[in-house]
Amino acid sequence: MPFAALPGFFRAFESQDSQGVDSSIVDHLELVSHDSWANLYEQIPPDTDTEHYKLVVLARHGQGYHNAAILRYGMEAWDAHWSFLDGDEHGKWLDSKLTDLGKGQVQETGLEVLSPIIEELQMLPHVFFSSPMRRCLETFIGSWGGIFAKNNHHLREQTIPVRVVENIRETLGEHTCDKRVPHSESVKEYQNYKTHAGHTIDWLYDSNYPEQDQLWLEDHRETISELDQRLHAGLSQIFSQLSSDQRFVSITCHSGVIGSALRNFKHPPVQNLNTGKVVCAVVKIDVKKLQENGTSL
Repeated sequence: MPFAALPGFFRAFESQDSQGVDSSIVDHLELVSHDSWANLYEQIPPDTDTEHYKLVVLARHGQGYHNAAILRYGMEAWDAHWSFLDGDEHGKWLDSKLTDLGKGQVQETGLEVLSPIIEELQMLPHVFFSSPMRRCLETFIGSWGGIFAKNNHHLREQTIPVRVVENIRETLGEHTCDKRVPHSESVKEYQNYKTHAGHTIDWLYDSNYPEQDQLWLEDHRETISELDQRLHAGLSQIFSQLSSDQRFVSITCHSGVIGSALRNFKHPPVQNLNTGKVVCAVVKIDVKKLQENGTSL
């Protein structure tokens, strides 16, 4: 593997033999060997010619209308019936947006989790990435918008570039919540979004980004193995874009994506991660292996 998480930084991966944590009862973000985020960041190993190191923030989107429907109908009924529909009388979940609760969740995460990290590190992430799904675009806006307002002095420009990666979408197929709306629809709604403080969010898509969803299939639900393979490609794409000095990375995505990323990182599972929550990991990148995958740093 070209990437691997390092133990000894967070409760979720306290030691090499850690078996994983239940995030509903354990603070998986607890620092286990450092007294502050600043100290943790200072202790991340220095890059070499063959290995690079990143502090990665993996953020799950806030509650979407599909998540609310699962709570309303139960998982069994969701998998058997509701997941194949576009929505119900409470809202549409095809490429679901956030519910009001979901918007509150991500604002709370920004205020209570992300903002203290930024204050201690005295810097913003060097690079932002996001899934193209609407719930993730709205999660990024809701969780980071207030932080940009408080940390304007850390911004070089008033426009915030966010790199959109198609391969960090949620498990593909069958469920309409995981089907992407046409690209032009998302661009019309979210491109050059203005935050309350006047910052502009610039979503950066590949030049050949497809108008229609080319990954989602109506008759096949992606297996765990297929998801992990796709995430391996997505993570390789992300890390290949980063220079050595871009060591602090934000990725806004999905629960299935976070689970797959952790498997790709050989990181113990973080179970029962609620909507709007985040997982952090220190990741070692093997430059040669990443290049052998067809990418380059």
